[in-house]
Parts: sequence; structure tokens; C-alpha cells
Amino acid sequence: MPKEKAWKDGDGLRKDGGGSTGGGVSTLIPRPGWQKVDVNSVNPGAIVGRVVPDVAADASANTGYFMVVDGRSSVNGGTSAAAPLWAALVGRVNAGLGAKRAGFLAPVLYQAYAGSTVGAASCTDIVAGNNITAAVGGYSARPGFDAVTGWGTPVGTQLLAALKAVL
Repeated sequence: MPKEKAWKDGDGLRKDGGGSTGGGVSTLIPRPGWQKVDVNSVNPGAIVGRVVPDVAADASANTGYFMVVDGRSSVNGGTSAAAPLWAALVGRVNAGLGAKRAGFLAPVLYQAYAGSTVGAASCTDIVAGNNITAAVGGYSARPGFDAVTGWGTPVGTQLLAALKAVL
């Protein structure tokens, strides 16, 4: 399996032709009770806010997805490619769950499962890369949950197995 890293092209700033993953700690939305993670804000004095993302997917336009929109083909990335990928995966997982449904998946990813969490057990942990820019700072990927790649990229069969056990 290829080694994955957080998306960051160039210096991460779009004005320079770069780009990078978002992610961080909200300064407005409090951290929900189900999100028990150890991630601090880079903003001094900020609230203990909701950490995003929960999960990741390949997002770089340089290594992203072949897409056809309005009859025009291109390779694209970002949330516009990653969100449909996850939506399709959840659709396939729901089909495998029978009468059960994944529903709002975010809180479920933080539930205990197999000595860890659903998210840790069903995603490939990404431990390299960052979304740091000189202008605003940022976060680095690290082992376990982080504010750059969340739990990591999906392993569909493992996600299905974990959801069958906890739902």
C-alpha cells in the first residue's frame, strides 16, 4: 500500500498556485462530548472547539480523481472529490449493513471498538504532512487522530466490520 501524507502542494497557499488540506480546531463551535481527542488549538486563548476533519481522502488535484463535469474531463481534488468518495463508500457500507444504517457517521467514528475506536480501526492512519502556512500557522499529521487528516483514509471492509459490531 502506498505511503500517504497530508495534502499540501507548494507552500499551501492558493494565491501561489498551491493548496493544502484544511483542518483545525474551531474557535466558534464547542467540541462535542463524543469527540474525545487530544488536540489543542493553535490560537492562543481559544475555546476547546470542534476538531475537523474527522476523516480524510486523497485531495490533491495533482494526484486526485479523474472527473467529467458538463462533458469536460479533468483531474480534480479537494472536498469536491473527497466528499463524493466518502458518500459512495457509506452507500456501499449501508448496503452491507442490511436493515441497519450508518446514519450520522461522525460520532460513531469516536465510539469504542476492538480496544480502540471505530475511526482508528477502520482508517489508514496518516502520520506525515501538515497544513502549516507562514501566514496562519496550522497543524501536523501525527499517529492517531489529528487535526489534519482526522482518523485517516477509509478501509471500506474494516469500516463495514466495525459498524456491524457497534450499530
